[in-house]
Amino acid sequence: MTERHLGLFRNVPAARPGLCRVCHSAPAADPGRHVVPVVSRAAREEHRTAPGEPHGPAQPHRPAQPHGPAQPHGPAHLCAGCLRATAGLHRHTPHVLPVSLCARTGDDRRLYDLVTRRRPLPGEPSPATLLAATLARFHRTHLRCLTRAAGGPLTLVTTVPGAGADRPAEAFDLLPRVVQWVAALRGPHRPVLMPGGDRAAEAALARHVPDERAFHVLGRLDGERVLLLDGLFVTGARVQSAASALYRAGAEEVVALVLARLADPWADTRLADAWARPYDFGRCCLCDPAARLPTDTGRRARLG
Repeated sequence: MTERHLGLFRNVPAARPGLCRVCHSAPAADPGRHVVPVVSRAAREEHRTAPGEPHGPAQPHRPAQPHGPAQPHGPAHLCAGCLRATAGLHRHTPHVLPVSLCARTGDDRRLYDLVTRRRPLPGEPSPATLLAATLARFHRTHLRCLTRAAGGPLTLVTTVPGAGADRPAEAFDLLPRVVQWVAALRGPHRPVLMPGGDRAAEAALARHVPDERAFHVLGRLDGERVLLLDGLFVTGARVQSAASALYRAGAEEVVALVLARLADPWADTRLADAWARPYDFGRCCLCDPAARLPTDTGRRARLG
């Protein structure tokens, strides 16, 4: 099915210096350019109530280094959008793998319409069927990439709940039902994320402001390596807030796999080049032969 509908998908640029190392689809912010951080209410309250800490403005949390070779987390390696989407959280995930880019307008909006569950055009598959096939193929092909990002085998699969639901996402969202059609994901899948019930936090997410209080985690996740699934990545505030809640519950690592990353193909020549190439399920932003993480630059410089 995915082979018959390759025209729906657009390549995600290979990871390399100069591109955001979280979303892989926006230029990294100029390290000399000041970007005003967004500090969530949860972070502000945590700072005010922390024992032995003086009152004052909360500072964005610097996440722990992931497993494997050390990777930079500084502002020079994130785009302005991801800087805002991760500021003020307990911890964000630097591991976001979009299956495809998508657009909201024009001829390239078909994947966006499918992910957002708009009515498919005549002759196109149902959203659930195509998304299940897409998720199964990408997961099977790039399980090694996902495992490497997680620092070991993934032990739990869960989804980001939809906004405004008053029970686990499985009751309302399409993606949790899609997961049940993918054999490799069905076993480790557990609906551990729920809406947090904090109206202010939910309102913040609606404005693309990160706030982990928008989510509640059922039980402890000590030592779990979590594959976090979501349909559409716009600013990243929703995914990163959910990831932070999972980290607070004890997750060892969180890797986000998103079906579509909303992007402007003309924002950067690297996006335009990737957009123009025929889509290939055999490559992702991490295993593309052109992929080169920022640390490679430093290593090569040291080697002369």
